[in-house]
Parts: sequence; structure tokens; C-alpha cells
Amino acid sequence: MEKQTKPVAKKFAIQYPLRDYTFPKEILIDKARFDADYMHVALTDGRVISIPLKWLPTLYHAKPKERKKYQINASKRMIVWDPSVCEINEELCIENYMGAIQPAVSEKKAPRKKK
Repeated sequence: MEKQTKPVAKKFAIQYPLRDYTFPKEILIDKARFDADYMHVALTDGRVISIPLKWLPTLYHAKPKERKKYQINASKRMIVWDPSVCEINEELCIENYMGAIQPAVSEKKAPRKKK
């Protein structure tokens, strides 16, 4: 019978200390741009979030020229299309597109009651 040996874990020197890494602390919008399929939102920390226009029917069906008539609100957390300025009436909160959202309590399955 062949004796099995444990694999030896290799140790490597840490190239950069933790303080050299960037960990975003807030989500603030810098600007947005559009292509045929996506809205690309540049954040102030350098990240770019690409959101499929199909997720946003108001923008998906709007003319490309009208999509560009957005404003960023004072808190830099929302993109707003004002219907008095363009043909679009929409508000987009960027936090809603930053990751999966946990289902609301009403959407979760209720526990079965024991009889």
C-alpha cells in the first residue's frame, strides 16, 4: 500500500501591504454614457457599472439623444431624467444596481405550521 503524503502549503511574501489597497466606502456617480445596449455609470472612485438598457424599459425605448439629457442629483446617488427637459421621466438610484438584493420578507416562504 502506497503511503499518502500531505501537500505542503507554499508561503509567499506579501507584495503590497493592506494600506495600499482601495476599498470603496461610498457609491457616488460621476457621469454616465450610453451605447446601443448599456448605460455605463462612472463612479467617483473609478469603478464603472454597466447596466443593460433592457433592464430599464423607459431608457431602452428612448431615443439615444434623449438618454443623454440626464442630471445627477445633489447627493450623487441618483440619475434623473426630467420630463420638462426631455422625453424621459425616470429616476435611477445607483445602489439598486450594485449587487443582488435579498428578497423582501413577504417574498420569502413562510414556515409551515405544525399540526
